Amino acid sequence: MKNEMTPRGWIRKFGLAFSGLAWAIRTEGSFAVHLPAAALAFSAAALLQFDYGRWSVLILTIGLVIVAELFNTSIECLAKAVDDQPNEHIRVALDVGSAAVLTSSLFAVGVGFFLFWQPFWIWWSPPLAN
Repeated sequence: MKNEMTPRGWIRKFGLAFSGLAWAIRTEGSFAVHLPAAALAFSAAALLQFDYGRWSVLILTIGLVIVAELFNTSIECLAKAVDDQPNEHIRVALDVGSAAVLTSSLFAVGVGFFLFWQPFWIWWSPPLAN
Protein backbone atom coordinates (compact mmCIF):
# COMPACT_ATOMS: atom_id res chain seq x y z
CA MET A 1 0.00 0.00 0.00
CA LYS A 2 1.34 3.39 -1.00
CA ASN A 3 2.14 5.83 1.80
CA GLU A 4 -0.20 8.83 1.37
CA MET A 5 1.74 10.87 3.94
CA THR A 6 4.45 11.77 1.41
CA PRO A 7 4.47 15.28 -0.07
CA ARG A 8 3.43 13.78 -3.42
CA GLY A 9 0.45 12.10 -1.73
CA TRP A 10 -0.62 15.36 -0.11
CA ILE A 11 -0.25 17.28 -3.36
CA ARG A 12 -2.44 14.70 -5.09
CA LYS A 13 -5.08 14.95 -2.34
CA PHE A 14 -5.14 18.75 -2.56
CA GLY A 15 -5.40 18.52 -6.35
CA LEU A 16 -8.40 16.21 -6.07
CA ALA A 17 -10.02 18.49 -3.50
CA PHE A 18 -9.58 21.56 -5.70
CA SER A 19 -10.89 19.59 -8.67
CA GLY A 20 -14.01 18.70 -6.66
CA LEU A 21 -14.48 22.32 -5.60
CA ALA A 22 -14.15 23.55 -9.18
CA TRP A 23 -16.61 20.90 -10.40
CA ALA A 24 -19.16 21.88 -7.74
CA ILE A 25 -18.86 25.58 -8.57
CA ARG A 26 -19.28 24.89 -12.30
CA THR A 27 -22.21 22.49 -12.01
CA GLU A 28 -24.17 23.44 -8.88
CA GLY A 29 -26.53 26.33 -9.56
CA SER A 30 -26.68 27.41 -5.92
CA PHE A 31 -23.10 28.64 -6.16
CA ALA A 32 -24.40 31.25 -8.63
CA VAL A 33 -26.22 32.74 -5.61
CA HIS A 34 -23.78 31.96 -2.79
CA LEU A 35 -20.59 33.26 -4.42
CA PRO A 36 -21.95 36.66 -5.53
CA ALA A 37 -23.56 37.07 -2.09
CA ALA A 38 -20.20 36.30 -0.48
CA ALA A 39 -18.45 38.79 -2.79
CA LEU A 40 -21.02 41.44 -1.89
CA ALA A 41 -20.56 40.76 1.83
CA PHE A 42 -16.75 40.93 1.52
CA SER A 43 -16.98 44.18 -0.45
CA ALA A 44 -19.34 45.74 2.10
CA ALA A 45 -17.08 44.61 4.95
CA ALA A 46 -14.10 46.26 3.27
CA LEU A 47 -16.08 49.46 2.67
CA LEU A 48 -17.19 49.53 6.31
CA GLN A 49 -13.64 48.78 7.49
CA PHE A 50 -14.47 45.71 9.57
CA ASP A 51 -12.10 44.93 12.41
CA TYR A 52 -10.41 41.52 12.71
CA GLY A 53 -13.19 40.11 14.89
CA ARG A 54 -15.94 40.99 12.43
CA TRP A 55 -13.85 39.70 9.51
CA SER A 56 -13.31 36.41 11.34
CA VAL A 57 -17.00 35.89 12.01
CA LEU A 58 -17.88 36.85 8.42
CA ILE A 59 -15.35 34.43 6.92
CA LEU A 60 -16.47 31.58 9.20
CA THR A 61 -20.14 32.23 8.43
CA ILE A 62 -19.64 32.30 4.66
CA GLY A 63 -17.41 29.24 4.92
CA LEU A 64 -20.16 27.37 6.77
CA VAL A 65 -22.64 28.03 3.96
CA ILE A 66 -20.14 26.97 1.28
CA VAL A 67 -19.26 23.79 3.19
CA ALA A 68 -22.96 22.95 3.66
CA GLU A 69 -23.49 23.41 -0.09
CA LEU A 70 -20.52 21.18 -0.89
CA PHE A 71 -21.80 18.43 1.42
CA ASN A 72 -25.26 18.72 -0.11
CA THR A 73 -23.79 18.49 -3.61
CA SER A 74 -21.84 15.37 -2.66
CA ILE A 75 -25.02 13.79 -1.24
CA GLU A 76 -26.86 14.61 -4.48
CA CYS A 77 -24.11 13.04 -6.60
CA LEU A 78 -23.96 9.94 -4.45
CA ALA A 79 -27.76 9.60 -4.53
CA LYS A 80 -27.74 9.68 -8.34
CA ALA A 81 -25.02 7.03 -8.42
CA VAL A 82 -26.78 4.70 -5.97
CA ASP A 83 -30.28 4.59 -7.43
CA ASP A 84 -32.03 6.39 -10.26
CA GLN A 85 -35.46 5.09 -9.20
CA PRO A 86 -37.66 6.80 -6.60
CA ASN A 87 -36.37 5.82 -3.18
CA GLU A 88 -37.77 7.17 0.08
CA HIS A 89 -34.45 6.98 1.95
CA ILE A 90 -32.62 8.84 -0.78
CA ARG A 91 -35.37 11.47 -0.95
CA VAL A 92 -35.10 12.06 2.80
CA ALA A 93 -31.29 12.29 2.60
CA LEU A 94 -31.58 14.84 -0.21
CA ASP A 95 -34.19 16.83 1.71
CA VAL A 96 -32.07 16.87 4.86
CA GLY A 97 -29.02 17.98 2.85
CA SER A 98 -31.05 20.80 1.36
CA ALA A 99 -32.32 21.71 4.82
CA ALA A 100 -28.71 21.99 6.02
CA VAL A 101 -27.96 24.50 3.27
CA LEU A 102 -31.16 26.44 3.97
CA THR A 103 -30.51 26.51 7.71
CA SER A 104 -26.90 27.62 7.34
CA SER A 105 -27.97 30.31 4.85
CA LEU A 106 -30.67 31.66 7.17
CA PHE A 107 -28.25 31.74 10.10
CA ALA A 108 -25.72 33.50 7.85
CA VAL A 109 -28.29 36.20 7.09
CA GLY A 110 -28.92 36.62 10.82
CA VAL A 111 -25.21 36.80 11.61
CA GLY A 112 -24.77 39.23 8.71
CA PHE A 113 -27.44 41.50 10.16
CA PHE A 114 -25.63 41.67 13.50
CA LEU A 115 -22.24 42.15 11.82
CA PHE A 116 -23.35 44.90 9.44
CA TRP A 117 -26.10 46.94 11.06
CA GLN A 118 -23.98 49.06 13.43
CA PRO A 119 -21.08 49.78 11.02
CA PHE A 120 -23.58 50.51 8.25
CA TRP A 121 -25.57 52.83 10.50
CA ILE A 122 -22.43 54.73 11.48
CA TRP A 123 -21.32 54.96 7.84
CA TRP A 124 -24.76 56.10 6.62
CA SER A 125 -25.47 58.64 9.37
CA PRO A 126 -24.36 62.18 8.64
CA PRO A 127 -21.71 63.60 10.96
CA LEU A 128 -23.06 65.71 13.80
CA ALA A 129 -22.80 69.44 13.22
CA ASN A 130 -20.71 71.26 15.81
